[in-house]
Amino acid sequence: MDFETKKREYGPIVLLMLLFVGIAGWYSMVNPPFEATDEIRHYRFVRYISENKSLPVQGEEACRSQSHHPPLIYVVAAVVTGWIETGQDLCYTPEENPFWAYRYWEVGVDNKNQFLPQERWEYWSGEALAVHLARLVNVVVGALTVGVTWYLGRLLWPERRWWALTAAAVVGFNPMFLYMAGAINNDVMAALTGTAVLAASAQLAQDEAGLSRRWGMILGGLYGLALMSKFNLAPVVLLPAVVMTWVAWRRGTWRVWAEAVGAAVVMSVAVAGWWFIRNLMLYGEPTGVRAVTELWGVRDPRDSFWLAVSELPYAWSSLWGRFGFGQIPLPAWFYAGLWWGMVLMLVGWLGRFGRERFKQEPLVWGLLVADVVMMGAVLFNYMLISPAGPMGRFFFPGLPALACLAVGGLGSWWRGRERPVAVVGVVMAGLALWALLGYLAPAYGRPASWTEAALVNETQIQFDGLVQLRGYEIGEQVRAGGKLDITLYWEVVGQPPGNYLMFVHLIDEAGVMVAQRDTHPGLGRFPSRNWRVGDRFVEEIEVALPVTAYTDVEAALSVGFYVPGAYRLGITDVVSGEGLGDALVLGEVAVLAGETGIAGAWANPLRENFGETLLLVDYGYGGDERVYGAGERMVVEMVWRSLAGRAEGDDYVVEVRLTDGSGNLRLARQEVIPVGDEVVTSVELILPEDLEVGGYGVSVAVLVGRTTEQLSLVGDGGELKGERLELGGIRVE
Repeated sequence: MDFETKKREYGPIVLLMLLFVGIAGWYSMVNPPFEATDEIRHYRFVRYISENKSLPVQGEEACRSQSHHPPLIYVVAAVVTGWIETGQDLCYTPEENPFWAYRYWEVGVDNKNQFLPQERWEYWSGEALAVHLARLVNVVVGALTVGVTWYLGRLLWPERRWWALTAAAVVGFNPMFLYMAGAINNDVMAALTGTAVLAASAQLAQDEAGLSRRWGMILGGLYGLALMSKFNLAPVVLLPAVVMTWVAWRRGTWRVWAEAVGAAVVMSVAVAGWWFIRNLMLYGEPTGVRAVTELWGVRDPRDSFWLAVSELPYAWSSLWGRFGFGQIPLPAWFYAGLWWGMVLMLVGWLGRFGRERFKQEPLVWGLLVADVVMMGAVLFNYMLISPAGPMGRFFFPGLPALACLAVGGLGSWWRGRERPVAVVGVVMAGLALWALLGYLAPAYGRPASWTEAALVNETQIQFDGLVQLRGYEIGEQVRAGGKLDITLYWEVVGQPPGNYLMFVHLIDEAGVMVAQRDTHPGLGRFPSRNWRVGDRFVEEIEVALPVTAYTDVEAALSVGFYVPGAYRLGITDVVSGEGLGDALVLGEVAVLAGETGIAGAWANPLRENFGETLLLVDYGYGGDERVYGAGERMVVEMVWRSLAGRAEGDDYVVEVRLTDGSGNLRLARQEVIPVGDEVVTSVELILPEDLEVGGYGVSVAVLVGRTTEQLSLVGDGGELKGERLELGGIRVE
C-alpha cells in the first residue's frame, strides 16, 4: 500500500481520533477535579498503587475507593502519575457543597457542583497535575476505542469508508463518552477491551485461513485484558467461543479448535488468572463481589424488577449525556430525539437492503446483536442488584456494536449510499460541543458580572462591610408549585474571612415560612472565600414553592447572609447609615393558587395521588386560621376523590401530624376517609398546653385500614414521592 493509499485509508480516522482527543481534553479541563461520578474513589485507587506499590484490600482502607475493580486502568494511570508529589493525604476530600443535589433532575446551573470551587486551580502541579494526567490516560484510551470502532466498521463495510467513520463518530462524539473519557474511571477502558474482543471475533469470522492457535492466543489475551478492565465484561467470552466453534464446525477442524481453545484459556489465565486467585485468597470467592455487597449494600432482585424497569429512561439518558453524578442533565428532547433516531435507524434493517446485508454475513452481524443484548443484560442485572441504580455508562462496551448496527440500518434507508450517512457524524460532533459549551461549562462557571447600566431598583445596602446589594428584581406574584425568580446585583467591598451562606425567605402574613432557599453565593459556584474586593456578580436564584403552599396570601421576601450555627451578617443602608437588622425585606409577593390542581371552589387546589387509590384535591384550616395559641383547637379539612384503585368497603385512614422545626413529632390524629366519589374529612387537633412559640409543620399520610401500612405518593410520571405530604405550616404565638 503506497503512501497516498494509506493517507486516503487512514487519514480520516486519524483526524477523527485527534479531534476526539481535543474535545475530550476540553471536557476534562472544563470539568473540575472529582466532579465526575465516583472520580475521587477511582483516583484514590490510582494513588494507593502509586504510594504503596500494591493493590488495596476491600474493607481495610482508611477511606472508600473503587478497590473492588480489576486494576488495569489504575495501574496504567499509577505508572504515568506515580512520580508526582501531590501534597495531599490519600483520603483528602475537597470541601463539599451541601446544596449540590438541589432539584438535581432540572436542567440548569443551580448548585450542580458537588465540591466548592477552588479560587485558582493550578493545572500543572501537585494533585491537580496528577488528576489531569490520569484523565489524559483515559482520553487516549477513549481515542483508541474510537479507532477500534472504525476498524470494526471497516470489517463490516470494506467498500464503504464513510460508514465506518460515521460509526466511530457516533461513539466518539457521544457527549457522555467524551465526558467519561475526560475523567478517571474504568468504563472507557472496558469499552476499549470489550470492543477489541468483538472486533477480533468478527475478523476471525471473515479470515479465509480459518482457526489457529495464533487466533486462540489473540482472543484469549484480549479477553484477559477485558477481565482486567471490568468484571462485567465476563459474558463477552461468548463472542470468541461462538466464532471459534462456528469456524471449526464449518471446516471440520476440531483438532485445531481444541488447540485454539487451549491457547485461549492459557492466555486469558496468564493475563487475568492471578486476579481471581488473589480474590479467592482474600475474600473467599474469586470475583470479590461478595465483599462489595457487604460494604456497599445490595438490592434483592425479587423486589427490584419493576423499580429497575422504571429506571430504564434514566439509564438511557445517562448513556448519552448526564454529567456529574447525574445532576447535570441535558434537555429531555435530546434523549427523546436520540431514542427515536436510533429506533428509526435500526428499523432500516427490516428493508430489503438490510435483510440482504444480514444474510450475506449472518455470523458477523449476529455477533453485534449478541454484544448489544449482552451488555444491555449486564446493565439491567446491575440495576436489579445494585443500590447505585441505573448507570448508562456500563453499556459503553456495547456502544460500538450499537453504533455499527444503527449506521448499517441508516445506510439501508439510503440504499447503500455513503455520503448522506456521514451527516450523522457531523450532527453528533455538533451535539458534543453544544453539551460542553451550553450545559457542562455553565454548570461550573463563575456567575456573570454586571455594569452600572444594567442595574434595576438601585440600592446601596451593605452586609457587614463585606458585600453590597446594588440592585434587585423580584416577581410580583407566584403560584403554588411554581418558582419565584429573583435577581440580585452584588458588589464585594471587603475581603470575607471565610464562607458565608446566603438565604432567601418567603414569609406570609401569618408569619409562616412559605418557602426558602439556602445556598453558597453564585448558586454554589462563587463561594465567599473566593471573593475579592471589586468583584461584581449577578445572582439569579429561583425559589420553588411547594404545591401545597397556602394560597391567596401576601408574603414578604427577604435575603441575608449567615454563618451556619453562628450568626447572621448585620445590614446597613449606606446612604442613611440606618441599621436594617439581619434580614433585608425586598418586597411583597402574592402567593396564588397553583395551576396543576383540579379546578373547583377550594382554597388550595391540589392533585396529589395516594397509591392510585385516593386523590387529595383540596385542603384548608378551619376558618383559614393558621396562627394559634397553645391549647387551642385546630381543624384540618381535606377534600378527597376516589380513584379506580379504591373498592367499595375498603377502609382508609388519614393521619395528620404536627411537627416542630426539626421534624420531631408533637401531635398526631387519625380519621377514617368515608367512601364516596368526593368526600370531606375534618381532623381536629387540640394543641398541647406546653407547645412552644414558633413555626410547626403539618403533614398527612393515608394508612391502609388500621395498620401502619401507608399509601405512597405517586407522581405524574409514575415515580414514587414518599409517603407523607407536607401541607402549609402554622404558627403558635
